Amino acid sequence: MREAEVVVLGAGVAGLSLAQRLRDRGHQVLVVAQGLGEASRPPVALVNPLRGRRFTLAPEGERALEAALAFYSRFVPLHLGVYRPVPEGERSGVASRLGGLKHRWEEGGLLLEEAFWLEPRPLLERLAQGVPLAWAQVLAWEPPYLRLEGGGRVRGGVLVYAGGGRGAHLLGLWGRHVPGLVLTLLDYFPRAISYRVYLAGNALGGSYLPHEEAHHAPPPTEGEVEWLLAGAEALVGYRPQVASAWRGVRFRLAPPHLFAVEGGFALTGFGSTGFLYAPLLAGRLAEALG
Repeated sequence: MREAEVVVLGAGVAGLSLAQRLRDRGHQVLVVAQGLGEASRPPVALVNPLRGRRFTLAPEGERALEAALAFYSRFVPLHLGVYRPVPEGERSGVASRLGGLKHRWEEGGLLLEEAFWLEPRPLLERLAQGVPLAWAQVLAWEPPYLRLEGGGRVRGGVLVYAGGGRGAHLLGLWGRHVPGLVLTLLDYFPRAISYRVYLAGNALGGSYLPHEEAHHAPPPTEGEVEWLLAGAEALVGYRPQVASAWRGVRFRLAPPHLFAVEGGFALTGFGSTGFLYAPLLAGRLAEALG
């Protein structure tokens, strides 16, 4: 039986960020997972605290962005700058919602200078370096143990659930399972452009059309692909050529996304905001654990 001071269930961006934060503070940590987190492996992750068509600043958005910049830059290159079109008549209203975000106005829109995009797969691989990992399916949450497929167990002084929707039933967490679609493109956009959909690097993604919840990723629909391409055309004036598609299922709970559970804590339910909030909340939990 393996054991550690802190056992983290889940090897997505939240679980691995927490593992690194804990290692920074000298904790003995073990991450248990079936593999690197599925929902944390789209082609591109956009880290932008200004959300939606109404340009709403996410709760603690400035602090979360600051933490994400400082943390992720230790592991992978960050591509700074997210441009958002803003009609001239709406600029004063948008400006009132920016808080202290570093920005500048350009012709036709707003540049968020410290929002950024990154490539998640290299990030996860580098976050996993130096972290003890146990690749296994967890069958039960039985503090201080996790019971594994095949009869094995791991023991933690503190258990942390940092998985997504696939293992949430272990703790009785019931949230929304939202399929996401990102198209990989033949074109490349070094600076992210975002309004309804986003273009960043070789990826096109967005907040998708209404659809039924799904615990397993359904295949992309013609309507979804058409909606994304139409959004891209509205931003850049043409339809980019599609090379392939990534499909994942995000797990969403109402905030807070860090809370106490039997035997420890849960750090989960971010939906599409995981890359924004993971470093901030993982740092808070690591600090609380001493």
